[in-house]
Amino acid sequence: MKLRPHCSRIRGLTLIEMALSMAMTLGIAAAIITMVQQQMTISSSINRLVFLREDAPQINVLLTNLINQADDYSIHTTTSNAKVGSGAVTNNGRALRLRFRMPDGSFDYAIIAFETVGGRKQLNYYRKDSGDLAWPSTANWVVSSKPDVVNFSNTSGILEINLVGKYGEELTFAGNPS
Repeated sequence: MKLRPHCSRIRGLTLIEMALSMAMTLGIAAAIITMVQQQMTISSSINRLVFLREDAPQINVLLTNLINQADDYSIHTTTSNAKVGSGAVTNNGRALRLRFRMPDGSFDYAIIAFETVGGRKQLNYYRKDSGDLAWPSTANWVVSSKPDVVNFSNTSGILEINLVGKYGEELTFAGNPS
């Protein structure tokens, strides 16, 4: 049995084949990088709209229910003014005082106020029942800490609540007590 002599020449890629494979590899890599960058941009945009997507609908439902149950309201520049019922304004209010008529003829009150508490901007809810002598010193609960600005106004005869998120997204609710 004879062994074949080992071939000293090994077949490889030509320069053109190598250049084509490198060009295709670079093209695929560039396409992948572009898609990843586009995905990150879209994800960042979606995260910036979290206030409009998640918090605004919940705030809408809450404010709609509260305002529809009230029989009267007044707009004030501060929570302190709203608590004493003085200094009512029609625009640029930071507190909305609501009055609720109870079945026995008495009145309960609530305040929805945008204020800074402990360095944090918050939309707070205060409640004073007819039997209470004074308003609570701290909010009963925080409606949301996501808005950057909240403005209550009634320049056209309709209550408008304008909420602005931290990225400038803006939403306006309008309505009146029923």
